[in-house]
Amino acid sequence: MRTHRTISWSAGAAALLLGLAACSSGTPSTSPAAPTASSEDSVPAIEIVSDPSSIGQPISLDIPLDESGAFVFDQWPSACEIADETTLSSIFPQADDIVQAPSERSLSIFSLGAGTRKVTVPEASCTTKIGFPFEGLGAGDQNVVFMVTTTVESAGDPEFVTSNSPKKGGEVTQIGGASCVVSAEGLRYDCQTQNISFNVTLDARPFGQYFGEGESTYVIDGEEVMFSGDVQPFLAMAREKILVPLVEASVERLS
Repeated sequence: MRTHRTISWSAGAAALLLGLAACSSGTPSTSPAAPTASSEDSVPAIEIVSDPSSIGQPISLDIPLDESGAFVFDQWPSACEIADETTLSSIFPQADDIVQAPSERSLSIFSLGAGTRKVTVPEASCTTKIGFPFEGLGAGDQNVVFMVTTTVESAGDPEFVTSNSPKKGGEVTQIGGASCVVSAEGLRYDCQTQNISFNVTLDARPFGQYFGEGESTYVIDGEEVMFSGDVQPFLAMAREKILVPLVEASVERLS
């Protein structure tokens, strides 16, 4: 049984994370604002860039097939590759530490004449936590600012992927070469191409709560936005400005 490992990227990394909790309505400022540093009297502003200047390297799907039509199980793309350091660093320019924890998954594969066999996919799931250089908001702290969970559900030839990808309920949207289902609850996209089915879930929480503040300030594409109270505007921002760009980058890298 493969044990879980932790990968840590530091200095210059950026990050994303799993999730879903949060905060309020906000109004953009009329002029660009720079992120502020933390101090005893102020809570930092966290910068978000929704159009990442760079994304990770392509994820190769040139993988030999198992007799079932799946890619050879110990060579499936790692779920940690889907939420990659380069893309997350571009979305979160201030992030200074990204910690990933992959986990394996056991599957039961049925083949005519061979019956059912158990197989293991080494890094089928991954959680990615993002740390910022502010007290209490580091990747090693208990507080969650942004965390991403990614899962590779199926990978192989088109027939295997289609027959082994669970049906999801929600709005269907096309992102590049992938058909994606947008979850009605939570910040989650389930996407499928010809050769792979995967999902990305974002956990985003207004960080002001960790400083005893009712307000959380972000600099989003150069404009300062404050959230306080109602959670829905914050979640809508997290979906549009963080989750969607991450999914778009993932689909492009898998093409």
